[in-house]
Amino acid sequence: MTAGAVSAVVLTATTASAHFCYFDNPNPKANAGRANSSGFVSFGAIAAMEGFCPAGAEVLADAVGVSTSTMINAHGLMAGPTGGNKAISHLDFGALEAAIPDAIAACEV
Repeated sequence: MTAGAVSAVVLTATTASAHFCYFDNPNPKANAGRANSSGFVSFGAIAAMEGFCPAGAEVLADAVGVSTSTMINAHGLMAGPTGGNKAISHLDFGALEAAIPDAIAACEV
């Protein structure tokens, strides 16, 4: 099994039981604080931890509608959206999984 295939299996297995939340339009100061916390990690860092190159991370980020710098809450569940609060979103794991072959291909170029 190639490293990309292993990453694909690990990424989908990890996300199946996870609830990766993020803020749609984060306040820049608050986002800077999140970047220095242990509870948030950038989407690009998550993709890199799973073995994807920067181009592959971009493919995955585009597929789920975030940027590689989007700070993801990888340690807990944030409430929302409630009522009119649409600030909190969750990664679309179906779209993420569908994009994995293209992300692997982007890393093999």
